[in-house]
Amino acid sequence: MRTALLRRGARAAAVTALAVAGALGGMANADASAGARHHHGPKPIDIGIDTSGIHAQDDARGGLRTFRVHTDDVNGRQLQLLRPHHGVTLKKIFADLTKAVSRMPVPTAQGITALRDEADAPGGAFVTRNVSESFTTRVKPGRLVLLDFSAFLKDPAHPVFRVMHLHDGNQGSLRTDHRATVVTRETPAGPRFDVRGLHEAKDPILFHNAADELHEMQLQPVTPGTTDAQLQAYFDKIAAGKPATAPFTGPALGLGAVSPGGTVLLRAHHLPPGTYALLCFIPDDKNGVPHAFLGMHKVVVLH
Repeated sequence: MRTALLRRGARAAAVTALAVAGALGGMANADASAGARHHHGPKPIDIGIDTSGIHAQDDARGGLRTFRVHTDDVNGRQLQLLRPHHGVTLKKIFADLTKAVSRMPVPTAQGITALRDEADAPGGAFVTRNVSESFTTRVKPGRLVLLDFSAFLKDPAHPVFRVMHLHDGNQGSLRTDHRATVVTRETPAGPRFDVRGLHEAKDPILFHNAADELHEMQLQPVTPGTTDAQLQAYFDKIAAGKPATAPFTGPALGLGAVSPGGTVLLRAHHLPPGTYALLCFIPDDKNGVPHAFLGMHKVVVLH
C-alpha cells in the first residue's frame, strides 16, 4: 500500500525545508514586523454556500486574495476552489473528479492524478453555522470554479458550482508571524502533517503543501484523549471491513485541497477550543487509498 510513498519519501523529505522557506518567503515578503497578521490588499471575496447553491460575485481580480466562506446549512458545507488550466473543460474536470471520488482504487488514482495535472487547487473551506472561515491564497487570472463539494459527493452527475472570472490583479503581500504552521510532506512511512506552534484555537494557520500530491487539512473534533495510534487503529478496521467506533464528535472544519507547492493562510472564526484531528482524505495518486488511512493524521489540542 505504501510502496509509492516509500519511493518518493526520501526525496520529498530532503527538499521540504528548502521548499517551505521559499514558499513562505514568497508569500510573506513584506513580513517586516513580527505579530502583524493582516492581509493588505483587495477587499475579501464573500462566498455563501448552502442547500440553495453558491452565492458570490461574478468576477474579481486575481493575485493574492482572501475568500470569506459561511453557511446556514445545519449539516455544514464544503467549498472547493479549482482553477482549470488553459484548454481544460469543466466537463473534463468534473469527469476526473467523479473518478477520484469513486472509491474504486484504479479509477480513483487515475482521477486524482488527472485532476492534479489539469487544474490548480488553491484551497477551500469546511464551514458550519457556528464556524465560518477565511483563507488567503494566490490565484491566477482566468476561470475560478467554486464547487459545492458536499453536494458533489452526494451526486457527482449534477455538480453544483459557480464560475468566477478573475482578471489581472495586484499580487499583494501576506503579513503574518507564522506562529502556527502545518506542512504536508512525504516520508518513508507515508504522507504526514508536520505541525508546529498550533496550540490556540484563535490562531491563523499557515498551511504549505510540500508534497507532490494534492492534500487537504480537515480539522475534525475528536473525543478528548484520542491518540494518533487510536485513529490509525480505527482506519485499519474500516479498511478491513470490521466494525469500529468513530472517535469524531462533530463535523469537519478546516482547509480544502491545495495543489503541490501551494501555501494558504487559514482562519477559522469562532473555532471552539478542544481536541482535533488534522486529516487528509484525498486519495493517494498511486493506489487510490485515502491519505488518512495511510497515516496522514495528527491529533492536536487547541486552547
